[in-house]
Amino acid sequence: MDIDSGTVNTPQTPPEDRAIERLNERLELYSLENSRAIPGDGNCQMHALSDQIYGDLNHSMEIRIAIVTWLIKNKNLTLSNGAKLYQFANATSWYKYCIQMARKGTWGDHLTLLAAAEIFKSKITVISSVESNSSFFIEITPRSVENSRVIILSHHAEQHYGSLRQIL
Repeated sequence: MDIDSGTVNTPQTPPEDRAIERLNERLELYSLENSRAIPGDGNCQMHALSDQIYGDLNHSMEIRIAIVTWLIKNKNLTLSNGAKLYQFANATSWYKYCIQMARKGTWGDHLTLLAAAEIFKSKITVISSVESNSSFFIEITPRSVENSRVIILSHHAEQHYGSLRQIL
C-alpha cells in the first residue's frame, strides 16, 4: 500500500514475460504448439529449421552451411523492393557477414530465413512475440515454391527461435 495515495502497488510485468505471453497467445490463436525444446545455444534458428525439415536437430550445421553457400552465390539477388541482397549486411561487408554466419553459434536472421526458403523451396511462416499486432505474422515465400510443406517457426523477438506444429 502506498501511504501517500492509499493505493496498492502492483509490480509491473517484466517486458520479457509480456513477450512470452504475447507469443503464447498468438500460438493459441493459430492452434500451434512447440514441436520440441530447441536449445538456446546460438543455433536455435538452424535447429528449428532442422526439426521442421528433417524431424530432428541433427542437420543444423548442414543447414547453416547450405544457407551460407546460397548467400555467397546469391549476393546480387534483386529483392522485390529493388534492393540487392548484399545491401542488408549491416555494419560489415557481405564477405564478413557470410564468414560470421558460417560460424556455429551465430544467430540466424531474416536473410538466413530467406535463404532457407529458397533452398528448400518452401514458404516459411514465423509467429513472433513483437509488440506490433500488424507485424507478428511473417511469411517468407521463395521465388519458386516446389514443396507444399510450410516451415512454421516461432520467434521470441531478439531471443530465440522455436519449431512449431499444429495442435491435433
